[in-house]
Amino acid sequence: MRKSRHDLIRSILLKYEDGLTKTQICQFAEIDQRSIKKSLDAMPDVYIDRWERPSKRVLTPVYIAVPVPEDCPRP
Repeated sequence: MRKSRHDLIRSILLKYEDGLTKTQICQFAEIDQRSIKKSLDAMPDVYIDRWERPSKRVLTPVYIAVPVPEDCPRP
């Protein structure tokens, strides 16, 4: 069984308040893009903040993480 990367991804996103794309997260975390996508889909505290269109390419989602309060019940 593989170790969850949610904490790593969450800590990276919380450092960048403006958000990051999947490619940027991959560069910081040194993780494959397929793993990042699966993790982002499974994390309830991470969401798409906005969409950007970098230099005539397709729309790219920018993800941000929301700080979860200590006393928040688990989903």
